[in-house]
Amino acid sequence: MLQLLDELAATDTDSASACATTGTPIVALSGARLPVDRTTGQPLPVRVEAGTVWQLSDSGRMDSLDTSAQLAELRQRIDHMLDRLASNTRLTTAGLGSLDPSSVPSGYALQLALGPLDSLIAAMRLTRSHKYVLMLRMVQRLHQAGQVWPAGESLPARLVWGAHTPTDRTTVLADVVAGYGAGVFSLETAVRMLQEAGYPVEDVAEEVERIQRRSFDQAARLADATGDNAVVREYLGLPKADLGVPPVPLIPGRPTAPATTPAAYLAQPSPLLPHGRSGQVGPTGPGPR
Repeated sequence: MLQLLDELAATDTDSASACATTGTPIVALSGARLPVDRTTGQPLPVRVEAGTVWQLSDSGRMDSLDTSAQLAELRQRIDHMLDRLASNTRLTTAGLGSLDPSSVPSGYALQLALGPLDSLIAAMRLTRSHKYVLMLRMVQRLHQAGQVWPAGESLPARLVWGAHTPTDRTTVLADVVAGYGAGVFSLETAVRMLQEAGYPVEDVAEEVERIQRRSFDQAARLADATGDNAVVREYLGLPKADLGVPPVPLIPGRPTAPATTPAAYLAQPSPLLPHGRSGQVGPTGPGPR
Protein backbone atom coordinates (compact mmCIF):
# COMPACT_ATOMS: atom_id res chain seq x y z
CA MET A 1 0.00 0.00 0.00
CA LEU A 2 2.92 2.35 0.63
CA GLN A 3 4.10 1.75 -2.93
CA LEU A 4 0.64 2.54 -4.22
CA LEU A 5 0.60 5.80 -2.30
CA ASP A 6 4.06 6.65 -3.65
CA GLU A 7 3.02 6.01 -7.23
CA LEU A 8 -0.19 7.92 -6.74
CA ALA A 9 1.74 10.97 -5.52
CA ALA A 10 4.18 10.78 -8.46
CA THR A 11 1.37 10.39 -10.99
CA ASP A 12 -0.41 13.38 -9.51
CA THR A 13 2.76 15.46 -9.90
CA ASP A 14 3.09 14.41 -13.56
CA SER A 15 -0.56 15.24 -14.13
CA ALA A 16 0.00 18.73 -12.77
CA SER A 17 2.92 19.25 -15.15
CA ALA A 18 0.87 17.98 -18.07
CA CYS A 19 -1.89 20.43 -17.16
CA ALA A 20 0.61 23.29 -17.43
CA THR A 21 1.70 22.30 -20.94
CA THR A 22 -1.87 21.65 -22.04
CA GLY A 23 -3.15 24.99 -20.81
CA THR A 24 -0.20 26.96 -22.27
CA PRO A 25 1.06 24.82 -25.17
CA ILE A 26 4.36 25.22 -26.95
CA VAL A 27 3.83 27.14 -30.22
CA ALA A 28 6.14 26.93 -33.27
CA LEU A 29 5.97 29.72 -35.90
CA SER A 30 7.32 29.50 -39.41
CA GLY A 31 7.48 32.39 -41.88
CA ALA A 32 6.19 34.93 -39.41
CA ARG A 33 7.22 38.57 -39.29
CA LEU A 34 8.29 38.99 -35.72
CA PRO A 35 8.82 42.40 -34.10
CA VAL A 36 12.48 43.47 -33.87
CA ASP A 37 14.20 45.41 -31.13
CA ARG A 38 15.37 48.68 -32.68
CA THR A 39 18.34 48.94 -30.37
CA THR A 40 19.83 45.48 -30.76
CA GLY A 41 18.19 44.42 -34.00
CA GLN A 42 17.20 41.08 -32.50
CA PRO A 43 13.64 39.65 -32.65
CA LEU A 44 11.60 40.23 -29.56
CA PRO A 45 10.37 37.18 -27.59
CA VAL A 46 6.91 36.06 -28.61
CA ARG A 47 4.20 35.62 -26.02
CA VAL A 48 1.05 33.65 -26.69
CA GLU A 49 -1.78 35.81 -25.39
CA ALA A 50 -5.40 36.33 -26.20
CA GLY A 51 -5.85 38.72 -29.12
CA THR A 52 -2.28 38.32 -30.42
CA VAL A 53 -1.98 38.49 -34.24
CA TRP A 54 1.01 37.33 -36.30
CA GLN A 55 1.51 38.07 -39.94
CA LEU A 56 2.65 34.98 -41.84
CA SER A 57 4.10 34.68 -45.29
CA ASP A 58 2.60 32.55 -48.03
CA SER A 59 4.51 29.48 -46.86
CA GLY A 60 4.24 30.29 -43.15
CA ARG A 61 2.56 28.09 -40.61
CA MET A 62 1.96 27.80 -36.90
CA ASP A 63 2.10 24.51 -34.97
CA SER A 64 1.34 23.80 -31.29
CA LEU A 65 2.34 20.87 -29.11
CA ASP A 66 -0.82 19.04 -27.99
CA THR A 67 -0.36 17.22 -24.64
CA SER A 68 -4.05 16.65 -23.88
CA ALA A 69 -3.80 12.93 -24.72
CA GLN A 70 -1.02 12.45 -22.15
CA LEU A 71 -3.08 14.37 -19.58
CA ALA A 72 -6.09 12.10 -20.15
CA GLU A 73 -3.87 9.05 -19.77
CA LEU A 74 -2.46 10.33 -16.49
CA ARG A 75 -5.97 10.96 -15.17
CA GLN A 76 -7.01 7.43 -16.09
CA ARG A 77 -3.93 6.13 -14.32
CA ILE A 78 -4.90 8.06 -11.17
CA ASP A 79 -8.37 6.47 -11.25
CA HIS A 80 -6.78 3.06 -11.72
CA MET A 81 -4.44 3.63 -8.77
CA LEU A 82 -7.37 4.70 -6.57
CA ASP A 83 -9.27 1.52 -7.50
CA ARG A 84 -6.24 -0.60 -6.64
CA LEU A 85 -5.84 1.24 -3.35
CA ALA A 86 -9.51 0.73 -2.48
CA SER A 87 -9.26 -2.98 -3.25
CA ASN A 88 -6.03 -3.57 -1.31
CA THR A 89 -7.16 -1.61 1.76
CA ARG A 90 -10.72 -3.04 1.67
CA LEU A 91 -12.12 0.49 1.80
CA THR A 92 -13.95 -0.02 -1.55
CA THR A 93 -14.77 2.74 -3.98
CA ALA A 94 -18.11 3.26 -2.26
CA GLY A 95 -16.33 3.83 1.05
CA LEU A 96 -13.95 6.33 -0.55
CA GLY A 97 -16.88 8.19 -2.10
CA SER A 98 -15.63 7.78 -5.67
CA LEU A 99 -18.42 5.42 -6.77
CA ASP A 100 -20.84 6.80 -9.31
CA PRO A 101 -24.36 6.57 -7.81
CA SER A 102 -25.90 6.04 -11.24
CA SER A 103 -23.85 2.85 -11.68
CA VAL A 104 -25.45 1.18 -8.64
CA PRO A 105 -28.61 -0.67 -9.70
CA SER A 106 -30.10 -1.10 -6.20
CA GLY A 107 -29.45 -0.64 -2.52
CA TYR A 108 -28.72 -4.35 -2.16
CA ALA A 109 -25.91 -4.03 -4.73
CA LEU A 110 -24.49 -1.10 -2.74
CA GLN A 111 -24.62 -3.19 0.44
CA LEU A 112 -22.69 -5.97 -1.31
CA ALA A 113 -20.14 -3.43 -2.53
CA LEU A 114 -19.61 -2.28 1.06
CA GLY A 115 -19.05 -5.87 2.28
CA PRO A 116 -15.22 -5.64 2.45
CA LEU A 117 -15.48 -2.39 4.43
CA ASP A 118 -17.88 -4.03 6.90
CA SER A 119 -15.48 -6.92 7.50
CA LEU A 120 -12.55 -4.52 7.94
CA ILE A 121 -14.34 -2.43 10.56
CA ALA A 122 -15.61 -5.55 12.35
CA ALA A 123 -12.05 -6.92 12.57
CA MET A 124 -10.71 -3.61 13.87
CA ARG A 125 -13.41 -3.41 16.55
CA LEU A 126 -12.92 -7.04 17.55
CA THR A 127 -9.26 -6.51 18.42
CA ARG A 128 -10.16 -3.64 20.75
CA SER A 129 -13.35 -4.98 22.34
CA HIS A 130 -11.61 -6.21 25.54
CA LYS A 131 -9.83 -2.85 25.89
CA TYR A 132 -13.14 -1.01 25.81
CA VAL A 133 -14.45 -3.27 28.61
CA LEU A 134 -11.40 -2.46 30.74
CA MET A 135 -11.76 1.23 29.98
CA LEU A 136 -15.41 1.31 31.10
CA ARG A 137 -14.52 -0.65 34.24
CA MET A 138 -11.78 1.87 35.02
CA VAL A 139 -14.28 4.71 34.63
CA GLN A 140 -16.60 3.04 37.14
CA ARG A 141 -13.76 2.51 39.62
CA LEU A 142 -12.72 6.15 39.34
CA HIS A 143 -16.29 7.28 40.04
CA GLN A 144 -16.45 4.95 43.03
CA ALA A 145 -13.10 6.20 44.33
CA GLY A 146 -14.32 9.79 44.06
CA GLN A 147 -17.55 8.82 45.87
CA VAL A 148 -19.62 9.90 42.89
CA TRP A 149 -21.09 6.40 42.63
CA PRO A 150 -21.77 4.06 45.54
CA ALA A 151 -19.09 1.49 46.29
CA GLY A 152 -19.67 -2.06 45.19
CA GLU A 153 -19.09 -4.43 42.35
CA SER A 154 -18.50 -2.92 38.91
CA LEU A 155 -21.34 -3.46 36.49
CA PRO A 156 -20.65 -5.04 33.08
CA ALA A 157 -20.64 -2.42 30.32
CA ARG A 158 -19.90 -2.40 26.61
CA LEU A 159 -19.78 0.06 23.74
CA VAL A 160 -22.50 -0.05 21.10
CA TRP A 161 -21.45 1.34 17.72
CA GLY A 162 -23.76 3.03 15.29
CA ALA A 163 -24.05 2.40 11.59
CA HIS A 164 -20.90 3.35 9.64
CA THR A 165 -22.55 2.97 6.24
CA PRO A 166 -25.54 4.81 4.78
CA THR A 167 -28.84 3.24 5.83
CA ASP A 168 -32.29 3.48 4.32
CA ARG A 169 -34.07 5.04 7.29
CA THR A 170 -37.46 4.98 5.56
CA THR A 171 -37.26 1.22 5.04
CA VAL A 172 -36.11 0.65 8.63
CA LEU A 173 -38.99 2.76 9.97
CA ALA A 174 -41.50 0.81 7.87
CA ASP A 175 -40.08 -2.49 9.13
CA VAL A 176 -40.26 -1.31 12.75
CA VAL A 177 -43.87 -0.16 12.44
CA ALA A 178 -44.94 -3.38 10.71
CA GLY A 179 -43.03 -5.67 13.09
CA TYR A 180 -44.16 -3.98 16.30
CA GLY A 181 -47.73 -3.68 15.08
CA ALA A 182 -47.81 -7.39 14.27
CA GLY A 183 -46.30 -8.29 17.64
CA VAL A 184 -43.19 -9.87 16.12
CA PHE A 185 -40.78 -8.03 18.41
CA SER A 186 -41.05 -5.90 21.54
CA LEU A 187 -41.07 -2.13 21.90
CA GLU A 188 -37.51 -2.17 23.26
CA THR A 189 -36.25 -3.96 20.15
CA ALA A 190 -38.13 -1.54 17.90
CA VAL A 191 -36.61 1.51 19.58
CA ARG A 192 -33.15 -0.08 19.47
CA MET A 193 -33.51 -0.66 15.71
CA LEU A 194 -34.37 3.00 15.23
CA GLN A 195 -31.36 4.02 17.29
CA GLU A 196 -29.03 1.86 15.21
CA ALA A 197 -30.52 3.29 12.01
CA GLY A 198 -29.46 6.79 13.04
CA TYR A 199 -32.60 8.23 14.60
CA PRO A 200 -31.96 10.67 17.50
CA VAL A 201 -32.65 8.23 20.36
CA GLU A 202 -30.26 8.82 23.25
CA ASP A 203 -31.51 6.24 25.78
CA VAL A 204 -33.65 3.26 24.81
CA ALA A 205 -35.17 2.81 28.29
CA GLU A 206 -36.16 6.48 28.62
CA GLU A 207 -37.66 6.47 25.12
CA VAL A 208 -39.73 3.38 25.95
CA GLU A 209 -41.02 5.08 29.11
CA ARG A 210 -42.02 8.18 27.16
CA ILE A 211 -43.92 6.05 24.64
CA GLN A 212 -45.72 4.10 27.36
CA ARG A 213 -46.82 7.27 29.15
CA ARG A 214 -48.80 8.22 26.04
CA SER A 215 -50.09 4.75 25.15
CA PHE A 216 -53.58 5.14 26.59
CA ASP A 217 -55.05 2.43 24.37
CA GLN A 218 -52.52 -0.09 25.65
CA ALA A 219 -53.23 1.05 29.21
CA ALA A 220 -56.95 0.45 28.69
CA ARG A 221 -56.25 -3.06 27.42
CA LEU A 222 -54.00 -3.68 30.41
CA ALA A 223 -56.77 -2.56 32.76
CA ASP A 224 -59.28 -4.87 31.07
CA ALA A 225 -56.85 -7.80 31.25
CA THR A 226 -55.71 -7.39 34.85
CA GLY A 227 -58.34 -5.26 36.56
CA ASP A 228 -55.56 -3.76 38.69
CA ASN A 229 -55.40 0.04 38.66
CA ALA A 230 -52.01 0.04 40.38
CA VAL A 231 -50.46 -1.87 37.48
CA VAL A 232 -52.00 0.53 34.98
CA ARG A 233 -50.71 3.59 36.85
CA GLU A 234 -47.25 2.06 36.99
CA TYR A 235 -47.41 1.40 33.22
CA LEU A 236 -48.32 5.05 32.58
CA GLY A 237 -45.63 6.29 34.96
CA LEU A 238 -48.13 7.81 37.38
CA PRO A 239 -47.75 7.83 41.19
CA LYS A 240 -49.84 5.54 43.36
CA ALA A 241 -53.46 6.56 43.80
CA ASP A 242 -54.54 8.34 47.02
CA LEU A 243 -57.50 6.51 48.63
CA GLY A 244 -58.76 9.72 50.27
CA VAL A 245 -59.04 8.25 53.83
CA PRO A 246 -57.06 10.41 56.27
CA PRO A 247 -55.19 8.59 59.03
CA VAL A 248 -56.68 8.64 62.57
CA PRO A 249 -54.49 10.71 64.93
CA LEU A 250 -53.51 9.00 68.20
CA ILE A 251 -52.87 10.88 71.48
CA PRO A 252 -49.34 10.04 72.54
CA GLY A 253 -48.58 9.04 76.17
CA ARG A 254 -52.14 8.05 77.23
CA PRO A 255 -52.36 4.43 78.37
CA THR A 256 -55.29 2.38 77.23
CA ALA A 257 -57.46 0.55 79.80
CA PRO A 258 -57.24 -3.20 79.69
CA ALA A 259 -60.34 -5.07 78.64
CA THR A 260 -62.24 -6.65 81.58
CA THR A 261 -65.30 -8.84 81.99
CA PRO A 262 -68.54 -7.46 83.58
CA ALA A 263 -68.06 -9.58 86.74
CA ALA A 264 -64.52 -8.34 87.26
CA TYR A 265 -65.68 -4.78 86.68
CA LEU A 266 -68.37 -5.05 89.38
CA ALA A 267 -65.92 -6.62 91.86
CA GLN A 268 -63.55 -3.67 91.55
CA PRO A 269 -63.94 -1.06 94.38
CA SER A 270 -65.27 2.32 93.39
CA PRO A 271 -62.55 4.99 93.39
CA LEU A 272 -65.09 7.58 94.57
CA LEU A 273 -66.35 5.78 97.73
CA PRO A 274 -64.24 4.84 100.75
CA HIS A 275 -64.19 1.28 101.97
CA GLY A 276 -66.63 0.64 105.00
CA ARG A 277 -68.95 -1.81 106.61
CA SER A 278 -72.31 -2.57 105.22
CA GLY A 279 -74.88 0.06 106.28
CA GLN A 280 -72.27 2.56 107.53
CA VAL A 281 -72.97 6.14 106.65
CA GLY A 282 -69.99 7.85 105.14
CA PRO A 283 -69.25 11.41 104.06
CA THR A 284 -71.04 10.87 100.81
CA GLY A 285 -73.95 8.78 102.07
CA PRO A 286 -74.66 5.22 103.07
CA GLY A 287 -72.09 2.65 102.10
CA PRO A 288 -72.73 -0.39 99.97
CA ARG A 289 -75.26 -2.84 101.32
